[in-house]
Amino acid sequence: MGNLSAVVTIAAIAFAAACSGDGSSTPDAPKIVDAPPDAPPDAYVPDAPSYDLSCYQNTAPTTATATITLAGTAQELYLNGQNPAIRAASGVTVQACKGNCTGQNNLGTVGPTPAAGTFTTAAATTGGTPLEGYLIATKTGNRTTYVYPASPLTMNQGGVPIIMLTNTLVQALAFVGVNQTAGNSMLAILVTDCATPPKGIAGATVEVKQGTAVVGDAPFDASSFDPQGEGAWFITNVPPGDTTVSATYNGMTFRAHVVGATADTTTTTQVKPGF
Repeated sequence: MGNLSAVVTIAAIAFAAACSGDGSSTPDAPKIVDAPPDAPPDAYVPDAPSYDLSCYQNTAPTTATATITLAGTAQELYLNGQNPAIRAASGVTVQACKGNCTGQNNLGTVGPTPAAGTFTTAAATTGGTPLEGYLIATKTGNRTTYVYPASPLTMNQGGVPIIMLTNTLVQALAFVGVNQTAGNSMLAILVTDCATPPKGIAGATVEVKQGTAVVGDAPFDASSFDPQGEGAWFITNVPPGDTTVSATYNGMTFRAHVVGATADTTTTTQVKPGF
């Protein structure tokens, strides 16, 4: 179980860092935080985290810039000997899409990424309305990754995270209790507040549905192993198909949105209180 926690925690920290605009940093090694056993009963207790929930149940945007470009960094989680590690991913092809990603819905492909893993998509024409777009990242030897934003895009966006898993690492997960069935998808969800950069929300819970049915294995909370993984959740064995992701926090239901779950791939997305 220790190796599994390391895999999930390192991926979660990288995902959270990238979504917070710090995708170039290398996550710290997982560490356990505990109170000193001899702390006095009146020891200082930190305040509860403060979150920006100002976008909760706000109105959906109706306009967008004429063109939209996305930029970010691709990283890959791999096995370094018997231990998981993360590095910038070179050689990644990034395709921008909307809808079924065919014909005019194929918004262009860039890559392969350089050693630093950085990418910038071609400018996608919006017609002045929000773009329901997503990215597909592919690399020989890696599991294909789909990246969906929390809401339709209205302007250029930087710091877009692409977190990939090598096929070797995915195969090794079976030895630490992750029985990912061939033909199913894996989902990574980061629940954040409305701030820029966003903050992962501790205590939020997630739900993954296809139609009215909850799908996939029980969501795995990355923060249960490391507080740096706050707000990050992983769900294995999600069947292929349109999938609705949502989250709740303190009695509030955050904005749900639909992502695609594709056989033998990973889908990553962010859930926010609103638009």
